[in-house]
Amino acid sequence: MEYDMKTDYRPIPPGERFEKTVTAEKFHCITMERPKHTEGVIFDRLGRMLYASGYEGKVFRLDMNTLERELVWFDPDLKPVSVKLHRDGRLFISCLGTPKKDGRIVVTSPDGEWERDLAIGFPVDDIVFDHEGGLYFTHFVGTVYNPCGGIYYISPDLEHMKCFIPNLASPNGIALSTDESIMWVTEFTGGRLLRIPMNSVNYGSVVYHFTGFYGPDSCSVDADDNLYVALYESGRVMVFNKDGYPFGQILMPGRDEGKNLLSTHPMVRPGTKELYISCADDLTDEGSWIMKAPAFGMGNEKAFHLT
Repeated sequence: MEYDMKTDYRPIPPGERFEKTVTAEKFHCITMERPKHTEGVIFDRLGRMLYASGYEGKVFRLDMNTLERELVWFDPDLKPVSVKLHRDGRLFISCLGTPKKDGRIVVTSPDGEWERDLAIGFPVDDIVFDHEGGLYFTHFVGTVYNPCGGIYYISPDLEHMKCFIPNLASPNGIALSTDESIMWVTEFTGGRLLRIPMNSVNYGSVVYHFTGFYGPDSCSVDADDNLYVALYESGRVMVFNKDGYPFGQILMPGRDEGKNLLSTHPMVRPGTKELYISCADDLTDEGSWIMKAPAFGMGNEKAFHLT
């Protein structure tokens, strides 16, 4: 019995070797330095990409045609891990925090000018808005033996906050179906995918258990309500249908050799079938990239509330 530490480092379980499997390609190099952590891919109404570079404390805006980028926001003490767009154009930046500053949500103008902080003291990993302008966020704490994380809701006027779902094991990614009837949540340390009916939260269920060390990271839906879930340190994105059944996946280039394993955030660009994935490599010399792959459905235009 023999094995190769590189090729067998993150093997794909037999039940996840889907026929519908594609390999992404490199699209935009963020940096060749390491370690870096890139996350939070989103698109604005002009088709530009925004993403967060957590270790640097920066949020960038990328022109998809020229690949020129501009620094939008910077705070080296907050570790941003996602950025979401309110329907009025403001940026809501999820921050895990550092020993110097507590985690929180930073609200800025579209140009990155600070406006206010929300949920100070909460390590916030991801956000999703509802059609009224209220938001749900993941409180990224807790383990399987101390599930103290949760999903919190902040009212549209940003003045009131309440716990929506308690007792979770480091909830990480969060998404709503296109009609907002279903909430999806990934539990990072629990290794689970939750499907929660919004009209009956008590009937939420675990629809999938992930295999291996580290768990599911951020997630998003396309216009057909397929759910894309990035697997941290596995170098791939799994795709689920609206009922939570897996049917396909996207692999990062070089993953079989132990490269590009830190896949963190998938997003289908609205108006296209182009999937973009933030990815980093802390083990080899691949650097940090935005990867690109074909998607199964068109991008969800409700992601930034055109209507």
